[in-house]
Amino acid sequence: MGTDSNIAQLGSVLGVWAHPDDETFMVGGLLSMAAANGQRVACVTATKGEAGVQDALRWPAETLGETRAKELTNALEILGVGTHQWLGYADGGCAAVSADEAVSRLVEIINAFKPDSIITFPPDGLTGHDDHRAVSAWTLAAAAQLEGQPKVWYAVHTEEVYDAAFKSIHDSMNVYFNIDVPKFVPESICDITLELPDEVLDKKLRALKAMPSQYEAFFNGISPQDAELAFQLEGLVLVSRWEAL
Repeated sequence: MGTDSNIAQLGSVLGVWAHPDDETFMVGGLLSMAAANGQRVACVTATKGEAGVQDALRWPAETLGETRAKELTNALEILGVGTHQWLGYADGGCAAVSADEAVSRLVEIINAFKPDSIITFPPDGLTGHDDHRAVSAWTLAAAAQLEGQPKVWYAVHTEEVYDAAFKSIHDSMNVYFNIDVPKFVPESICDITLELPDEVLDKKLRALKAMPSQYEAFFNGISPQDAELAFQLEGLVLVSRWEAL
């Protein structure tokens, strides 16, 4: 379960993600706890998520990228994450980006930040989104080029979280929209599981709600109890163990 020792073993943390909100959705509690511990924490985001239009009247496509960028700034401030960098790629276009270019840019960022731990999506991107999958592959390739090998972790949804909350949420909202069934990992075989303390969970939920263009409808469609069940547990699996699971 979530303990200071679990967080401390990560050292400095760099998260590499595809869209604004990915970091909070996947490991917002972990990032917040690490930052509160005094560990260096940073995030890289590949796109501004400008294709994620949910309400074109309130958040039109032509301005959504800047809206989501501002929302991410607010969310990271709530979580206590002060270091962030954009890659500037087009939302929905990461699979078409030169992998050599993207990997080279990530190597430069990683060498500058020198993290002890890198966290990203598992190879299926959790939702099957092509941008998620591309970012996962870039991150793995970049880490393989580094001399001082940081640990690389995949952020996962556990079987327990899926059964308790996300199955019903997915049935009504199609959360895992581009994949039949993600690779869920039993809590017992994750390398790290964090059951977020109530105050950290509250911070994570506030950070998600600070991104209304993506989460207003989501939170309007579920109960507060389901929100807590969905987001209170975060799991990490070391890349080196992934294929054996």
